[in-house]
Amino acid sequence: MAKMEDFPPSIQELLRKRGWTWPPDEELQKKMDEAFERLAGSVHADPKIVRKILWEMRGIKYDERS
Repeated sequence: MAKMEDFPPSIQELLRKRGWTWPPDEELQKKMDEAFERLAGSVHADPKIVRKILWEMRGIKYDERS
């Protein structure tokens, strides 16, 4: 895994300004996990489009009522 010293100086400075470390410490990892959980499910796609994509890519047919 990359270390803070592996990043260009400008990136290191930006990370420090935000209070971030790399690799992330326990507190930062917890914040990242919480952000990923909030993000999950935040994007909505029309079910008809999802069905069409699944059919065209995988041959999976879903009931139109679901």
